[in-house]
Amino acid sequence: MKKLLLSLFTVALAMNASFGQAEKALVDAQKKNISEAIKKSDEDVKKAPTKARLWLTRSQAYLDLASFPDSTFALTNPEAAFQALEYANEAIKLDTKEGKKGSVAKEADQMMVDKKFSNAFLNMGVVKYQGKDYKASLRYMAKASEVAPNDTITAMYTGVTAQLCQEDKIAQAAYEKYLTIGGKDLAILYGLSQIYKNNKEEDKAIGLIEKAIAIYPSNKDLKGERFNMLIAFNRIDQAIVQLTQTTANDPKDGISWLNLGLLYENKVSGLNEEIRKIQDKSFKVQEADRRLVAQNDQISAFQDEVKRTKAKLKTATTPKAKASVNSQVASLETKVKDLVEVQKGIQTEKAAAEAAAGDAAANKAKIDELTAKVKEIRTNLPNYYTKALEVDPTNYDALYQMGAYYYNDAVEIKRQVNSMDMNEYKKTGKDLEAKLAVKYNEALPYFERGYKVKKDEDLKEILKQVYRELKDEAKLAELDK
Repeated sequence: MKKLLLSLFTVALAMNASFGQAEKALVDAQKKNISEAIKKSDEDVKKAPTKARLWLTRSQAYLDLASFPDSTFALTNPEAAFQALEYANEAIKLDTKEGKKGSVAKEADQMMVDKKFSNAFLNMGVVKYQGKDYKASLRYMAKASEVAPNDTITAMYTGVTAQLCQEDKIAQAAYEKYLTIGGKDLAILYGLSQIYKNNKEEDKAIGLIEKAIAIYPSNKDLKGERFNMLIAFNRIDQAIVQLTQTTANDPKDGISWLNLGLLYENKVSGLNEEIRKIQDKSFKVQEADRRLVAQNDQISAFQDEVKRTKAKLKTATTPKAKASVNSQVASLETKVKDLVEVQKGIQTEKAAAEAAAGDAAANKAKIDELTAKVKEIRTNLPNYYTKALEVDPTNYDALYQMGAYYYNDAVEIKRQVNSMDMNEYKKTGKDLEAKLAVKYNEALPYFERGYKVKKDEDLKEILKQVYRELKDEAKLAELDK
């Protein structure tokens, strides 16, 4: 948008510059002539309101005012352009008989073709723009575009001022019109794509950026924006295809190698999220089963207590004793009834959980499939960061990601070790701790090189943790200096 605003501002300055170079006496004479022409034309029309020629002359006088480069003079009647158009239409109306236009009407039409009216509105739009009255500027620009429907300049400026007024629907319509009538300005293509992007119109946004790339194939910013859109719209696979082609065309594009690795990291996160969702659904079924078993055990315990309490009736010899036993039985049976109601609720929850989870065998197969994909992608991940580092060995992000690759493996091993009981630890704990040390040592060189490039506090804390795990007190002390 900055480019568009600059363009419009430049037009405004240029118009005033042409006035500034004219002699003051000549300019004053022009102002006087226009004022007198307006006054005379107003009087002439009052005297003979049915003469088409007088209405057209009046229109021309008001056009001269609206088109004048001196904004102070033009603003003496801000409605002059609208009045000029109204008077021209009246001239056409008066000079049109049985559908046939006379010479005056044709002359008025030619003024429209010559863009005299659209230029007058454009001039006033620029004047208002200069005064930062964007709402008024939009009114003039929109009218200019209306009376010159095939003019790309007025359509473009209508869109620009509309965006400044936060009228995105008007801006969108103006930009779409601009492109339809042949406009190809890069800033407009980009500006409209951003409107589509903000409106979540993904296909339109990407399609327009691709159109811009076709027009400006050497523009790297456009390709970068297409990539950003694909990420914003979560079209990871499309983004991967784009960057794969980019790296194939230019193997020395280190940033694209890095971004390709990050995209695959993103894809791994998405796959892991799918796995987690399936597992969560299965867990809800298992949890319902666990609660159901516990509820059944509780019901059985109270039912047994009911039987034992009823047996006491055989030994109850007095009415008072029998009444006491019967009261206990009633209380226990009420408890059993309450527990059964809870049981039914759990059974309903289990049925819903099973319906949501679907087939257990299919879920396992899907998890196995997704896990295999994750493993395959993660196996190849270091290649992308290595390629980026071949181009630029000091690329902090690539160094960090390489370190994080091995560090995350270490975190998973650490989690397994921490979850072991004593017997499990005795069997495999030492072996896992040895693997843990290997992963920390693989991560360490990249983190250390990254920290030399950028003294990031978060990375510093990670380094401290690794040094503690490896019991490297010397490096830990050096880092703390």
